[in-house]
Amino acid sequence: MNTGRARHKVGAFAALCGIGIAAHAQEALPPGITASFDVTQRLEYSDNPDLEVEDDPDFFGRTILAFDLESATPLENFTLSLGTDIEEGRNDRSSVDLTNSFVRLGYDRATRNANIGTSLRYRESDTSSSFFDDDFDTDGRIINQDSGTRQNYGFGLTGAVGVEAPIGASFSLDYSELRYSGTEDPDLTDRSTLDTSAQINFRIDPRIIARLTTKYRDFDAQGNGTSRETTGFGAGVELEFSPTLSGDFAASYDSIERSGDETGTDDGVSFSAGLTQDLTNGTIGATFSSDVSSNDDGRRSFFTIDRTMDLSKRAALSYSLGGTSSETSSFEPLVNVDYSYALPTGQLTFGMSQRVNTDSDNQEQVNTTLNAGYQQQINSLSSIGADFSLFDRNELGEFADDGRRVSLSLSYQYALTRDWGLVSGVSHTLSTSDNEADRSSNTVFIGLQRNFSWNP
Repeated sequence: MNTGRARHKVGAFAALCGIGIAAHAQEALPPGITASFDVTQRLEYSDNPDLEVEDDPDFFGRTILAFDLESATPLENFTLSLGTDIEEGRNDRSSVDLTNSFVRLGYDRATRNANIGTSLRYRESDTSSSFFDDDFDTDGRIINQDSGTRQNYGFGLTGAVGVEAPIGASFSLDYSELRYSGTEDPDLTDRSTLDTSAQINFRIDPRIIARLTTKYRDFDAQGNGTSRETTGFGAGVELEFSPTLSGDFAASYDSIERSGDETGTDDGVSFSAGLTQDLTNGTIGATFSSDVSSNDDGRRSFFTIDRTMDLSKRAALSYSLGGTSSETSSFEPLVNVDYSYALPTGQLTFGMSQRVNTDSDNQEQVNTTLNAGYQQQINSLSSIGADFSLFDRNELGEFADDGRRVSLSLSYQYALTRDWGLVSGVSHTLSTSDNEADRSSNTVFIGLQRNFSWNP
């Protein structure tokens, strides 16, 4: 189930008021090659900087660096992003430390009838203090993570031919790997995922597009855990019943083979059906799906009603209401909401997302993410911001280990000159779990930020 949501990376508070906050508005650069470099130097105090059960407070310096490069033409687009945090003067460390380092590289080329895209990515972060929405989406157990280092890297490749032809084809491939070091937590095990899919489209009529599909997914839980190898072959069709009513129907035969802590094979037919109606101020739709599951709960089904609407020139709302159930588990409601409101000199956003995930122990979870943000321009030189996030893991099954992580942050920015800005803020983070002691952290910082933008 894929639904839109507000994606506020408030869990990584270092990024909130450092990278991406310009000291003063920059003039828009012309098309072509553009580049920007952000540097923030700040002093930071935290009573628990590594978000551990017991830790000493620390006062230290942090330098935040970020670089972005983009080259755009009518046919091609190239992007490069990289950055890191540098911690200086930590009490328990003899030298400077690089944290939250990342590199992203992307290239896309598109013509009227074909396209191709590729991407490379790498990110390194502390398992305890750094927290990202996409980590939680794929594994709710990230709430429990203790000391150590987490490395994520991967690559992706997509392509399509015959986009507007009677017969066309498309494919996607994505590989990702997660590695841990410096930790003895048995739940923090390395893992890799290879996800591939392909389809052939047949434009039978402007209102009828049929397709044949295939997929292969290999989840390798290296060490403790359950590996899963999924293969599937299917077909689908998109129908336009009228200018305002459309539908999408699909079915596939899927086989899931388990190895490791659990062994066995599950197979059967997965299917989905959806209808979408265009309205004067948005759309409304309904979707039902039933999928082969890899765990003891058996087949899992979903039903949702989706609505998108423009409430006014400044406000937009989208939401879905529904639920999920399996052959052996009870009904679980699922709610997804995205709301934004443009103030005369600010922005208000709210997002909530719920999804079912299967972790490396083959344990199903209902992961809930809630984000709320408020940004307000005080005058031409200063602005304030407030962000709230909640991540809740609800494990399904007999030996459930539920957990929750809450973050609240306040920030203030002031343009000292055209090129230099003052950044400051406070944050509070609380992490709780059924099987672990509570952890909390309070942080205060103040610093200077400079943004460079140019057209080489």
